[in-house]
Amino acid sequence: MTGDAGDAAGGPAGDAGTGWLTRKRIGEMARFCAVGLATFTLDEGCLILLRSTTRVPLGVDTALAYALASLVNFVLSRQWVFEQAAQGARPRVALVRYVAVIAIGLLITAAFVPAMAAAGLDYRIGKLLASVMVGVANYFAFPLWVFRAPAAPTSLIDRQAGSAQSES
Repeated sequence: MTGDAGDAAGGPAGDAGTGWLTRKRIGEMARFCAVGLATFTLDEGCLILLRSTTRVPLGVDTALAYALASLVNFVLSRQWVFEQAAQGARPRVALVRYVAVIAIGLLITAAFVPAMAAAGLDYRIGKLLASVMVGVANYFAFPLWVFRAPAAPTSLIDRQAGSAQSES
């Protein structure tokens, strides 16, 4: 994250466009949606495959499919979707943060899908609804926390030097 006031996800504040919705942000959203659609397809396909070939509970199949798709999503999100935000981020820190966000999404998904199925909704529709909810939350969590570069170190000496330069 660059810290520019114009872009919470780390892009330059002077990007074409006004306010939050810039050309750069629209491109980021398009890439996020493309990765999301691809990994959702992988997730849903794995879930259907597991449901048709295993006898484990639906929540376990849901979690396994979600975990595989999440691994692919991490790589694509870091390398392609939020590359600006991820450039200064430490990969291990980003991975730990990503796992935390994904774990929350996994808990929501693994509880929501069986609950919707128990309520009479087809599990695939429940999975779609859960994925939309989690995906929207992830769009904000990824650039603002997961792939955010660490803040520049500020010491008393750095602040005093900055104050002295602005006074001259």
